[in-house]
Amino acid sequence: MNQEEIKNKISRNVRKFYLYGFILGIHTVRGVYYPYMTVWGGLTFFEMMLLQSYFMFMIFILEIPSGAIADYLSRKTAITLSAIFVVSAAFTYSIFPNIFLFFLAETLWAFSIALFSGTDEALMFSTLKTTGEEDKLPKVLGRYQLMFIIANIISAPLGSLIAGFISLQFTMTCLGLIYLAAVVTSLTFKEPTFKAEEKTKGYLTILKEGFNELKKNKILRILGFDRLIINTCIFLLFWTYQPYLTAINIPVVFFGFILAAMNIFNAIFNELIPRFLQKVKNKKYLLITVNLITGFAFFILGFAVIPILGILMLFLIVSFGYTRGLIYINGINKQIESENRATVLSTINMFGSISRAILYPFIGLIVEWNLYALFIIIGIMILIFTAVTKVKSEYL
Repeated sequence: MNQEEIKNKISRNVRKFYLYGFILGIHTVRGVYYPYMTVWGGLTFFEMMLLQSYFMFMIFILEIPSGAIADYLSRKTAITLSAIFVVSAAFTYSIFPNIFLFFLAETLWAFSIALFSGTDEALMFSTLKTTGEEDKLPKVLGRYQLMFIIANIISAPLGSLIAGFISLQFTMTCLGLIYLAAVVTSLTFKEPTFKAEEKTKGYLTILKEGFNELKKNKILRILGFDRLIINTCIFLLFWTYQPYLTAINIPVVFFGFILAAMNIFNAIFNELIPRFLQKVKNKKYLLITVNLITGFAFFILGFAVIPILGILMLFLIVSFGYTRGLIYINGINKQIESENRATVLSTINMFGSISRAILYPFIGLIVEWNLYALFIIIGIMILIFTAVTKVKSEYL
């Protein structure tokens, strides 16, 4: 097989990556997760957050070893294992409502997330580098998210219908059956040929180099942690928008449809943000604008007892806040040596995991005290972190 044929085979990873994202996006539980956990699962919101704290803590434990697996064995292997673990997690979660089974399921799910985290970017960057198109990484990752979101849009109302006409329990069983297709798709990825050179390094060497690269590279630290801190605040919406819809008396039957609309806005901006990046000279101004819109949207949400205003703020947050990570991708990846890419990205994500693990129980307590106060606090925190950011346009 000549070099051109090898490149063509590797370039097909991109299309397979889009398919993989679409399959993972068919999330039949997401639109009814709050009633699934509280009505079928029998948990309070605080208990939900304790479970998620455990989940994030497990990701923290598994993040670096998982990144090293991707660098030492192969990124394809890591993604396949990730798919197998998420299938196992979904089936475990749907056996019957038992908190100990839920903890086991979250352990399996954490291993899946940790294996995939950073490995996806690393595989795509390696793929694009092989074909000389590494600058297209933000576009590829944005399109992956688009496919993921399109599947979310389709499956959110579907999940509501399954919950209404079959059962809340079957929404999770159905998820496990769907994710079997992700296992099959992962087996078709082609590992870039230069990975063979990377396998000569030992496991501990990879870990050490991953930490050292983050430690010595100031720009990488600034970009990584600036993205991480504000994103941690923003993605608290994932756990609180359904309690918010409940608080403003939106019937549960509409949850999936509102989530579908949120995903439509998210999908549009996953396409728009990479285009803005190509046209805007001062990328820091774009980042600050996105942060300000998101911060003020959270702040207003803290006073929004009128359903129309509150839902509009949800749309703004998922449009701008959920997509802001795309602004950092090129800058971060240019700072990392290819051979340690998955490990370094996993190192950054690891700090996010432990931060959420510590934060979630407190979020649970605040929500049970006053949900609206939480939104105000998040909005203020985003504005403060934006004001003190050390990111420069040339870093992005």
